[in-house]
Amino acid sequence: MTHIRLGVVLAAVVVAPGFSQDAIRSVLAEATKEVSSARIEATVRKLCDFGTRHPLSRTDSDTEGTGAARKWLKAAYEEIAKTSGGRLTVALQTAMVPCRRRSMPRQIEVVNVIATLRGTSDPDRIYVVGGHYDSRNGRGEDGVNLAPGAVDDASGTAVAMEACRVLSTREFAATIVFVAYDGEEQGLLGSKAHAQQMAADYAAVDGMITCDIVGNTLGMDGRRYRDFVRCFSYAPSGNDSFGRSLARAVSRGARQYVPDFRVKLIYRGDRYGRGGDHRSFFDQGYPAVRMTEPREDFSRQHQNVRPRDGKPYGDLPEFVDYAYSANVARVVVATLGELASAPPPPLVATARLARDAYDTEVFFKLPEGVDKYEFVWRETTEADWSHVVSMDQVTTKPSRGGRTMARLPDVCLDDVVVGVRTIAANGARSRVATPPEPDRFAQRPIGKTQPAAKKK
Repeated sequence: MTHIRLGVVLAAVVVAPGFSQDAIRSVLAEATKEVSSARIEATVRKLCDFGTRHPLSRTDSDTEGTGAARKWLKAAYEEIAKTSGGRLTVALQTAMVPCRRRSMPRQIEVVNVIATLRGTSDPDRIYVVGGHYDSRNGRGEDGVNLAPGAVDDASGTAVAMEACRVLSTREFAATIVFVAYDGEEQGLLGSKAHAQQMAADYAAVDGMITCDIVGNTLGMDGRRYRDFVRCFSYAPSGNDSFGRSLARAVSRGARQYVPDFRVKLIYRGDRYGRGGDHRSFFDQGYPAVRMTEPREDFSRQHQNVRPRDGKPYGDLPEFVDYAYSANVARVVVATLGELASAPPPPLVATARLARDAYDTEVFFKLPEGVDKYEFVWRETTEADWSHVVSMDQVTTKPSRGGRTMARLPDVCLDDVVVGVRTIAANGARSRVATPPEPDRFAQRPIGKTQPAAKKK
């Protein structure tokens, strides 16, 4: 592209003099190796053993129903907490919430299991990862009969728990919250209660990842899909929302630490016409994404367990690819481990094309105490960041309001999107912050007729 020459591809990131990426890379490389597919399998099978985890199922048993499931989840997280040096705490969040599903009570009780790994130096900044532990069969109101929900979503619940086990033995600047959500199948009820409470508390949530349906690799077309996970993200307009920024951080985590596995960025909030727990956080203004397997087997989802071709059929644990789920967990570990180790992202106020050259001028403000950062850019038609410019390659000067103006030589803003991310002393990088697009406006509805003339 004309006038765009400076920068390097992400595979060979430029790092400013004096930086060391070895510290965070060493920590997270070791952490991703510790992820165990066997532990994920044990969690999935245990959750399926409760028969059903429907919100209306039994709560008076230690072996059956949703009550037994959440008791076990709480105890399992408490066992992990013993390795955290007191930084991981576990609690139940109980809420009575309205339910709009037919044949369901107008209000039902949901109980989320929440494990909080408190950050060391910036604990008020929060990252959330979760799956939903509730399940359902062919009848959405059935709280009695089998609903194992192995892939949907014991798999995501197990991934979040395994990420917690691995990360809890390490210290991070920011806080990471691991959640098993209730009531997702009835309208995202548990995550709505959690997100609304966090918003009411003015919690600084810099990212939420839901892992929902991350265990099946055999498509209905008979093909195996094992080498990538889909990452969905909402954007009110354009391709540079907070959610898209988080999605690109997830993609970077896979490239850096899970080289044989990739994240496929899907620029849609969720699968067509469907929803997940990340929607609850998006609705509160928080960056949020959904990770989901490449090809869902719709014929098994929300099915009654029954014989088919002489074998049990339904969302059963024997149909989960646990090695695949482990790779999803590695991506979660890498992404959240890096973001929680990095400083907060900067505030990028605006950008403009210089008047005397094809250079881009970016106006941004760093978080207090942060002095290391870098720039990224991509063509407007590219899905992900393709070039990095280190801070020593640009000229800067103070600007109004405590901001800094940086000039990126030979980067023509007309043709690209630019962003800034902060860097910690250990090399950890924040998610990217971008300036608002200049052409955002309320579009005129198409097909509307002129207002009718007023009668005299």
